[in-house]
Amino acid sequence: MGKDLHYSIMRFLEKRLDEHSAVKKWERKDLDDWIMYTISRYKFNDEVRICLSDAYKFTDFDYHNRPPFLTIGDYILVAKPEGGLMVSSHLVDAARIGVGKLGEMMGALNSKEMWRYTPPSDEELKRRRDRSRK
Repeated sequence: MGKDLHYSIMRFLEKRLDEHSAVKKWERKDLDDWIMYTISRYKFNDEVRICLSDAYKFTDFDYHNRPPFLTIGDYILVAKPEGGLMVSSHLVDAARIGVGKLGEMMGALNSKEMWRYTPPSDEELKRRRDRSRK
């Protein structure tokens, strides 16, 4: 399920969405068992749905039992800061529904195929920092 979350998590997420350059607008929908956001994006002129998971350790089992309304291109946010991920990349590639923590999801918003997004490596981040200092 997805509603066992502290209210501050949604407030924090909403502030990040307000600040994100790819986000045109967003709308929160509280469903029976889930909290979902519909996000309109500038770059791709599309909408994606982000569904919040309250799992501490999001596994293949959780992925198989994801909300039935999620479709290709949508994303599952493992919303608890202390939460972890143990999902097979083969499952994600097959369903084409992304899953990740907040930082990964924010990066994925810049990608047309959000399920394929991988965060930059430490080396890439270092190169970017070095370039910006010059």
